[in-house]
Amino acid sequence: MERTVTRRMVLGLGGAALVGSIAGCLDRGSEGERVEVDPGTRVVLDGYTTHWEGVEPDSLAGEENPTLVLTDGEPYEIEWINADGFGHDLQIWDGDENVVDDLATEEIDSEDDGATLEFTADERMETYVCTLHQQRQRGSIEVE
Repeated sequence: MERTVTRRMVLGLGGAALVGSIAGCLDRGSEGERVEVDPGTRVVLDGYTTHWEGVEPDSLAGEENPTLVLTDGEPYEIEWINADGFGHDLQIWDGDENVVDDLATEEIDSEDDGATLEFTADERMETYVCTLHQQRQRGSIEVE
């Protein structure tokens, strides 16, 4: 039995592919590997339009959007480096997506340039994010 491919079938498959593509663009980022970060540690992240990638310390090297587990009241530093030449920034948000204590860098679009945030861990901190690619370039912060 020969099956005829109709215009309706082609349009249906095309629509399904489009929905799948849009869903991928709207992805809220992946929950990255949970990494405990010692107080006083400098965290280094490479910024890509699709994710943050851990560089330092070694425990988060190569991890995409790692979940940073920090100690309440202790000092930390997050340095991010533009790894792809697209514009990026970094902000630390609370649960309502508000910037915590003005912890935000300027947008940087030059590859290999970056910026650093120094801060004291606070229970309000829940997310680190690039506001230009916030659907995928975001990671969680857990403060204990």
